[in-house]
Amino acid sequence: MLKKITFAALTFLFTLCMIGCGDKSAGEKTSDASKVEGSADKAVLAYAQLNAYGIIEDENQAAAGMAENDIKDVQDRVLAQLVQAFQNFPLSDENIDKITNQYVAKLHVAMNLKTTIKKDDPKNPVVELTARTINRENTDKAAETDENLLALGNMLYQMQLAGFTYEQLKNDPNFQAAAMETISNFISEFQLNDEQSIDITCEALKGTDGKMHWAPQNPQDITKFVNGQK
Repeated sequence: MLKKITFAALTFLFTLCMIGCGDKSAGEKTSDASKVEGSADKAVLAYAQLNAYGIIEDENQAAAGMAENDIKDVQDRVLAQLVQAFQNFPLSDENIDKITNQYVAKLHVAMNLKTTIKKDDPKNPVVELTARTINRENTDKAAETDENLLALGNMLYQMQLAGFTYEQLKNDPNFQAAAMETISNFISEFQLNDEQSIDITCEALKGTDGKMHWAPQNPQDITKFVNGQK
């Protein structure tokens, strides 16, 4: 049972459905593209990056007109689910931070998020968003069959039978080293799908900076896409 809990946690980790950054459709709109700050492709990229792994490059953040508080709110919700998944393992707080950072860094590079203007419409430009998303099916199977993960689960099971508590395991150097190596290798090797694309229609809305910026008409389309739910 203990080993099943371990692998259920891994499955949860790699099938997360990140929370979207909200629908800004209630804001002020404009049909005059000359009044809009930034470009639609960079704004869409900001939404995609934020919802995929919580990191936004400065130029994309500026194009989307997102304030730091808005970004932090979504980052906290996105990363909280990730941290919660790792907390199913008796990892120390320091190691949870390390493995979370590795996971985010892996997605930042591997997903290869890209955007291009597909239709340069002055009122509703269309942006093509391209990404490689996590292959959920293969990753789930790997979480259940990977020999190193099975060995880690057995190690956890045997140490708990020997009387180790989760708190003690968090401070046990041997278990921490084995867990970090195993989970780190699994993150490094998980499979992604081939590049896929989706068209995102945008509209101009007032950002938190009081200026007009391009934003997706349906932000949840981006959230679902970057999480492999197209």
